[in-house]
Formats: sequence, structure tokens, C-alpha cells
Amino acid sequence: MHMIDEGPAYTKGNSFRAIAETRARKYRADNLQLRGYDRWGHVLTKEDADSGWNFLPSLKDDILREVKKRADKGKGVDFDRTSRNMLSSQAMCFNLFAPLNRDRRLAAELLGSFIDGIGSVDDMEYEHTPHNSIFGDQSGTAGVDCDALFDYTDSHGRKGLAIIETKYVEPEFSLCGFRRSDQKDPCPTSTIINQDYSNCRYHYKKNYNYWRIAEESGVYRMEEIRSRPCPFGGPLWQLWTNLSMAYALARDKGYSAFTYAVICPEGNTELTQGNRVFSDFASLLRMPDVFKVIHLEDIGRILMNESTVQKPELWVSEFVDRYCWGVAETRSSRQ
Repeated sequence: MHMIDEGPAYTKGNSFRAIAETRARKYRADNLQLRGYDRWGHVLTKEDADSGWNFLPSLKDDILREVKKRADKGKGVDFDRTSRNMLSSQAMCFNLFAPLNRDRRLAAELLGSFIDGIGSVDDMEYEHTPHNSIFGDQSGTAGVDCDALFDYTDSHGRKGLAIIETKYVEPEFSLCGFRRSDQKDPCPTSTIINQDYSNCRYHYKKNYNYWRIAEESGVYRMEEIRSRPCPFGGPLWQLWTNLSMAYALARDKGYSAFTYAVICPEGNTELTQGNRVFSDFASLLRMPDVFKVIHLEDIGRILMNESTVQKPELWVSEFVDRYCWGVAETRSSRQ
């Protein structure tokens, strides 16, 4: 077998992204045996992308079809990046949840390992965009959404909802739009929201419902939050709006439970700031159990666990080999 050129690196150094990129280039060359790439070794050619090679090989046609179907609905899916960039979190999301959507039993076992009360998964949606009546922030490509949404039933027949955000190589969570570096007049970090949220630009400039939904949910320590500089202007912004959305969607469906979970690699410490992002967010919650952190490595271990599946399907091995590094290396050393 001739060696296949892995292609040039876009990211240099020892960062998590650089390591992930190296593994992606190697996976493209060694596992997929794809000779071509588009400038950088982790970006597929359009021909290979159109054939679904950014998705798990054994199910690539099915997953590609799901991606196209969701992309055709509009906002939510960047089809070019999802089908071509091997570091795309959106591609990872489809590579995990499209197969689980075919096997709801396994989906319930996996999610139930992290989220209390899941007896059966009843429905699953990729890249869910809520109705504009939730926050009033949907316009064009703008507005809060989530990577995956699950409706489930617990052992007592009660309905619940879980929304999930997937992150892979990103160095940060989405930030408040008024604090971004491209703002000519960014919101000061010393801003105190006040009792009526009147100092928040999302409130008085945009008339969005972020604060109203947060207050109504009963999830947050609102008195503490109001009396200090806004904690949601930085990396906690996406966690805050996504958890509030989980509450609002469950409320509108009449469900008795809701959860917001983040799936990310344990090794991407730049994203989590050494888990400080998660601990800071949890400290603002009255109901900490509604927020979960799920590491990719733990997903890999559960999927490969013989007590969960007697004989893991091929797609499970493919997912673990591509995304769950430590699990894949441990498995290889035992074979």
C-alpha cells in the first residue's frame, strides 16, 4: 500500500486544535484512503465531500442525506463546512446523532447515562431553531438555537426535553454580541443589569426575552446576578441562553423536566478554561442538575461498553476512532 500524503497543516503548535487537526489529516489519509484535499489536509475536496466522506464511512450516505435534508430547511446548517471540514463540530454532531436516531434504544441508554430520568427517546431533531416567540431574536441567520433536541419519556410516563450543544475544536463558546471584539462600542464589563434589566442592551436595544425567560425559569440565582457585573457577557452567554431555551421549549410543550447538556472533549481546555467556564456557570444556578457536561471520551467508553451493546455496530468503532482519542488508543493497545 502506497503512503498517502496527509497534506499541510493549517494550525501549528501543541494546542488541542493543532493535535485534532493532525489526527484528522492522518484519518483522512490512513483510514479513508483519500488522496485529495483542499489546500489544508483536514479539508476534503468538493468531490469527496459530495460523496459523504466527512461522515462515518459505514453510514455516510444516510448521514449525508440527513445533513442535506436539514440544510434545505434554511438556518442552522452550513452545508459546505459540515461536509468538507473534518474539524467541524456540526459534522461531529451528525456523526453521533444521526446513527442514534436510527437506534432509539441505544440513544436512550447513552443519554440516560448522563441525564437522569430518560426511559425512552421519543423524538430527535438536529440543529433546532426555536420559534421566534421564545426570545424574539430570530432574524436571518441570527438567533439562539441548539445542535440537537430530544423529547423523552421517563419510567413514570412523564415527558421531558433535553437540548445538546456539541463542541470539538472551538477555543470558546459563543459570546454576547455586545461584548464581541468587533463591537465599536462594546458593553462595559462593569455593567450591572438592575432589577428590571434596563442596563442590558439586549433588553433596551433589541427587546429580546433573554432576561424574562431566565427570571421565569427559576433556574438562576437572579438576586445575586442582578447585583453584580453581568456574568453573561463573556463565555457564559451561550450556556445561559441555551439553558433558558431548554426551559422555554419544555414549558411550551407542557413537559415536566428539561436539561441542557454540552458535549465536548475533555482535552479542549482552551474552550472550558480548565473547566472554569462550567464551574462559574454552575455557581449561578439554583437548579444545578438541569445543566450537564458530557465528555466525548465518556461517550466513547459507554458506546464501546459490552454491557451497553453486546457487539458494537461498525459506526460505533468509526466514531470512537475519529473523535474519542484516548478510548481508541486504549482499545488498540488491547487488541
